[in-house]
Amino acid sequence: MKSKTTTMRIFLASIALVLFTSVYAAKEPMKYGKVDKADIEMTTYPLDTTASAVVLCNYGYFDSQNFQFVHQRRIKILKDEGKSWGDFVVPGAEDAQVKGQTINIENGKIVVSKLQKESKFIEKVSKNRYNVRVSMPNVKAGSVIDFEVYYQGLPSYWRFQEKIPVRWSELIIEPNSYLSFRKNYSGYVPIAESSDDRWVTKDVPAFKSESYINNAENYLTQFDIEISMIHVPGRYYKEYATTWEAVVTTLRKDEDFGQNLNSLGFFGSDLVHQIKKTESTPEGRLVMAYNEVKKIKWNKHESLWISNRMLSTAYNEKVGNSADINLILTLFLRKLGIDANPVVLSTRDHGVLPLYSVSLSKLNYVIVQATIGEQTFLLDATEENLPINMLPERVINGRGLVVKDDTYTWTDITPTVKNKTSELLDLELKADGTMKGNWSRSFFDYAALDQRIEYKSFNSQDEYLKSLESASLGLSIEDYKLTNLDSLIKPLKENFNVILKNRVTKTNNQLFIEPVLFDKWTENPFKLQKREYPVDFTIAKETTQVLRLKLPEGYEVEQLPQNAKITLPENAGSLVMQSVVDNGIVQVVFKLNINKPVFLQNEYDNLKIFFDQLVKKQSEMLVIKKV
Repeated sequence: MKSKTTTMRIFLASIALVLFTSVYAAKEPMKYGKVDKADIEMTTYPLDTTASAVVLCNYGYFDSQNFQFVHQRRIKILKDEGKSWGDFVVPGAEDAQVKGQTINIENGKIVVSKLQKESKFIEKVSKNRYNVRVSMPNVKAGSVIDFEVYYQGLPSYWRFQEKIPVRWSELIIEPNSYLSFRKNYSGYVPIAESSDDRWVTKDVPAFKSESYINNAENYLTQFDIEISMIHVPGRYYKEYATTWEAVVTTLRKDEDFGQNLNSLGFFGSDLVHQIKKTESTPEGRLVMAYNEVKKIKWNKHESLWISNRMLSTAYNEKVGNSADINLILTLFLRKLGIDANPVVLSTRDHGVLPLYSVSLSKLNYVIVQATIGEQTFLLDATEENLPINMLPERVINGRGLVVKDDTYTWTDITPTVKNKTSELLDLELKADGTMKGNWSRSFFDYAALDQRIEYKSFNSQDEYLKSLESASLGLSIEDYKLTNLDSLIKPLKENFNVILKNRVTKTNNQLFIEPVLFDKWTENPFKLQKREYPVDFTIAKETTQVLRLKLPEGYEVEQLPQNAKITLPENAGSLVMQSVVDNGIVQVVFKLNINKPVFLQNEYDNLKIFFDQLVKKQSEMLVIKKV
């Protein structure tokens, strides 16, 4: 049987015989190896004198006669911190031809260093998708990098904006009557020149990242490019992504996806029999199957496609990629009589799935949807510490496509639980400023997931406790108890006996204490006057912090933190500070709620003010004085 790569090469040979001669004519904005003297001598970029490097030109040209794409890229390194731009990745193909050179002025003479074979790599990203990775030689402040790659086909994306300025970016895709493609535009920089087959941007500023955004690359101005159909009458016809129905059909028929769910042989019959014997309800069987499949170790590779043509390989070897594990779970649930289907999606690092167009290449991950009666579960069995009612943060990225046997539907991939923490400090204050007592904290849902991962990342409990002490001023831990580490559906609980020193400021007869002792917001993360991109917390948050402080003999409260309740419009967030004193014991309660994960740009001003107030409230002092 011919491989898919071989089939495509046969097609390319066929199309070359019938395509017309190219008539497109346009002046190329650059030629490889021919660099202007002014660019070689450039020391700063006039439009952004702070830039450490600048893309002088990014030029791509698709030659429809030869079905070949040429990509040329020229970068000027202006400062030492810009040297990292000598290592970069661009779209490519399995048979991409690459060349490059670095141009420097040394002792008044131009010195050219050629890109060597061992410094260029072709990486397979996914099925039929490749990247070219290069590490340019002799890169330093003042260098000009010249790069060229050519290959058959179209690039998977074209970027008009980078994290450094781009002086000129131009993409030309000659019309081709046998090829249909789709380009999905994203970003905030307008295209300066646009026609049916040519797009140009000029003097694009560097992308400036902002705090709490989804993957920054989602906001760069770019085209995601995808072949939707190839049709050479009488020779070749293939639909890729003309409609979502066509995408689903492709997935169902693919031997690295849907065909494995229709296999007549099943490798897990013994386990299915054991689950049926142990659990009598669909809910119990779902939970047991989920926990059993989680015993397959995830190799940290995110994929839409299985790693081997047979799911049984991953099952028997107990290791696999994300598609292996979650398609195995789908298969097990079906064998247990549970309605289960794969859900395909784009992870946060891979970009947002387009709302108004179709894309197969944007899909890079699969989870599972299971339905029992009126209840629907979204499942991902890749994470050891993940309970059944949650998904990893990497997949929380809008929506997913449910691939059913005879149809498809959409499902929202939004978390139903929060990142929730609760802590109580029950301390006794000494006259010398030392505080001693009990510190307890509980982690729920996503906070529990993060904390379990954090705890297990240490080699021992002692190592974990030492890291806490080193991260917290004046903290000494005398005793420690951990509860529910492996009971994933229960909150993770920690209990400490602690001594806190150097947390109290003494002046004359007064003691000044910050009542929020841990996990304090010391500055507003939102400093910009204008927000260009949405604020994305990923998960809604809920934090409760309580300080109960027994005062030393002979002292009384002079000033409490002021009580306050501050809310965002439409109850999108709130903070509460409550302080009371009773019989020599001060209690300060602080509660913070961020009730939705994403705030749009028009909500930014209110959010910025809210966090200003948050920082201010948490910095208010408890003041006590000697009687």
